[in-house]
Amino acid sequence: MKENMELRPDLMPPVLDEPLVSRLTKYAEEIDCGHHEQTRSQVAAFNREAMTALEFIDFQGIYGGQSHDTWVRKVLATPYERRLTDVTKQELVELARRVMEDVGADHEVEFWLSMLAINIPNERISDLIFWPDEYFGDVNYSQRLSPEQVVEIALGDRDIEL
Repeated sequence: MKENMELRPDLMPPVLDEPLVSRLTKYAEEIDCGHHEQTRSQVAAFNREAMTALEFIDFQGIYGGQSHDTWVRKVLATPYERRLTDVTKQELVELARRVMEDVGADHEVEFWLSMLAINIPNERISDLIFWPDEYFGDVNYSQRLSPEQVVEIALGDRDIEL
């Protein structure tokens, strides 16, 4: 396992207000397992504090896919996920490495995967990382790709130059 390359702040998950994360996580837990009519005030409070416009349905089934804490952190990080005009290939490789090696907390890995998807406009980047056999349409494909190969292939599919 390689040592982490230093990433500039634009490529790092935002530092979040932990008391806010805690409050929003509690709301998300109540809404996710609650009833639409009985959780209106929690949805309104969540939206007010998170500056979002989510609906009751957006909270349903969170627990089945990830922790409420991770989901809240993802919601709060979304405004920080953006395309960078000056991103380098080396930075993209580092993002891919962190995702592929599961470096950091779940919300950090999700942030880096989102940044990869935004900065390499290849809608199948997650398939390339997690399910290369599906990406290549070959059920017998068993090669483990390196982060460098992932970035090269993803960029090559779109003919993007950095």
